[in-house]
Amino acid sequence: MSTEPGTVEPITGKYVHVDVDGTDYRIYFEENGPDDGIPLLCQHTAGCNNQEWRHLLADDDITDEFRVIAYDLPFHGKSVPPTSDDWWEEDYELDAEQFAATIVGIADALDLEDPIYMGSSMGGNITLELADWYPDRFRALIGLECGAYSPGFHIDWLDHPHVNTTEVNAYSCWGLMAKQSPEQTRRETMYLYEQGATGVFKGDLYYYSVDHDYREKLDQIDASECPLYAVNGEYDYLTDPTDGREVADGIGEGATAVEMSDIGHFPMSEHPALFNGYLSEILADITGDREGELPETLTPEDVGVDLTPSS
Repeated sequence: MSTEPGTVEPITGKYVHVDVDGTDYRIYFEENGPDDGIPLLCQHTAGCNNQEWRHLLADDDITDEFRVIAYDLPFHGKSVPPTSDDWWEEDYELDAEQFAATIVGIADALDLEDPIYMGSSMGGNITLELADWYPDRFRALIGLECGAYSPGFHIDWLDHPHVNTTEVNAYSCWGLMAKQSPEQTRRETMYLYEQGATGVFKGDLYYYSVDHDYREKLDQIDASECPLYAVNGEYDYLTDPTDGREVADGIGEGATAVEMSDIGHFPMSEHPALFNGYLSEILADITGDREGELPETLTPEDVGVDLTPSS
């Protein structure tokens, strides 16, 4: 897509009202792609918002075929807290049931037929609950930086008034990104993490590190009808490719582990060109347009991306 002055990107932003357990949420989402394209529903990482997906939304090679939809969870980005509850009387704390129900509620409210779901980090982990509880609702599930268990990150002082949590959150992301990723997009990823409300990142991490634990439940997931892809970056030390392989091995039929070389925990925002190339290979596998089996490891050479620094 052109970035010349005066270019207007064909990305539209709208709100949809979603009922989750009797509560009305006004959900903000952005989309690009044909109305009759295959829906690709994109979930952001913990404490962030749908701007992580802006490069995917602007990729003509993908939006020519897929209707890419990236939303903000309640309390994130432009999705404010619900107006019908006294939400300020208790801390925000996301659990698996509410998380999964919200995703399905968004798909239902937008009347998406046979969508592909894709999420990263906490959005990657939730693919296991979606596969277990809602296998008939999706065409396929793509869990980026997916793990059966990711403990240790629900930290008490993340919303302490003496701590500049936006700065702490941003710099905690820096070490999770690959050194090969362009500095501009790594810095942008950090910048996005400086926009969250106090307590939201911590509340998301309750799901990520406390409520989500599928170590003894992987064998109850049937991915034979709804394929699940555990796709993990080489430089992600939270949920590395070994975690992805453990997920796929534990599920068995229908689950595929893919290692993404030279990329970290925020693949869609830290190195969009490389990630979009990797994603194209996975999407082609889902649609049946790919010749041959999907490799266990995708490399920059596979998708024609040169990592040589520009002079």
